[in-house]
Amino acid sequence: MKILYRYLSFNIIKYFFILVGFFSVIIVSSQLLHLPSILYHAGIIKFFQILIFVNLSFLKYQLLFGFFIAAVIVGYTIRENREIYAIYSSGVSKKQLLYPVFFVSILFFILSIFISFIVVPYANRERAQFITLNVKKHILDSIVEKNFMKLSDDITIYVHEKDENRMRYIFIHNRKKRVTITAEEANFSDNRLILKNGYIQLPSQDGFNLLKFEKYRFVLDVKYIKKYEFEDLENKILLKIIKENRKLKNRALAVLTDRAFYGIPFVFVGVLGFFMGIQLYKSRDTLISIAVIISILYLVMNTYFIKLIQKGSINPVIYGVMLIIYFGILTAYFYKKR
Repeated sequence: MKILYRYLSFNIIKYFFILVGFFSVIIVSSQLLHLPSILYHAGIIKFFQILIFVNLSFLKYQLLFGFFIAAVIVGYTIRENREIYAIYSSGVSKKQLLYPVFFVSILFFILSIFISFIVVPYANRERAQFITLNVKKHILDSIVEKNFMKLSDDITIYVHEKDENRMRYIFIHNRKKRVTITAEEANFSDNRLILKNGYIQLPSQDGFNLLKFEKYRFVLDVKYIKKYEFEDLENKILLKIIKENRKLKNRALAVLTDRAFYGIPFVFVGVLGFFMGIQLYKSRDTLISIAVIISILYLVMNTYFIKLIQKGSINPVIYGVMLIIYFGILTAYFYKKR
């Protein structure tokens, strides 16, 4: 019996990794066109870093579709190769077949919770910050001595001397805000210019005010700024918002609900997919199509209920119950089907 359990578990995991690898290639290839062109000149290491972040951002979808389809393929394979008849003939029941698949499902449930709460939000935040800093750094690196350069439609900068991240005798003008800054020295740090010993000319009702400073931090306002979404905030920040911010409470609750309930389908789809493959006498492509349709319906339902929670229209518990009913009915149907 242990050999059978290992065989089923190993094959589900094997097909899962094959599918995730396939999905990763498609996702990364499709996202290459959406990356800022400047990143192609950032160096091979940084370029591969951003590709990893891009792939991790879509890991939730890869995990769901990969595990579901892998279970379907394993069920289909042992039926198509007539191994299922040998298994039943040896006295193994449906209930006994359920154990290894359910065990793998629990492992994927734990993994899905970790990915939903930590990996994907972190990857999205890092991707946004990584792109922004590298684009800004590239723009700053392109500044030429003794030459005026437009950082954006509103900001113009002039540098008399430049040595890597250190600059001397800087002139910055913000046309929109009508602010002019001059400084003797400047150093580039992250997305800021640390200006030293200079003046800021500010507009006023009587003309202009001139302020002297010893140190001033100027945030670079360049054309490309990639911000991460509210949905990618850290869990502790979302919990704090729920406690302290009534205006954003429902929105934060919706995000945490989405992360928490993402694991529910994994309790079912392993068993569901496996017995779909065994019980439905259809081609492999048809079975995979059915699995994809079931997953898409779940994603549509997830989007709908999360929006309702965000508006404060329903309690998150209702959505959790609906998920259990949806996958529970499908799993029970294919498990009992003869």
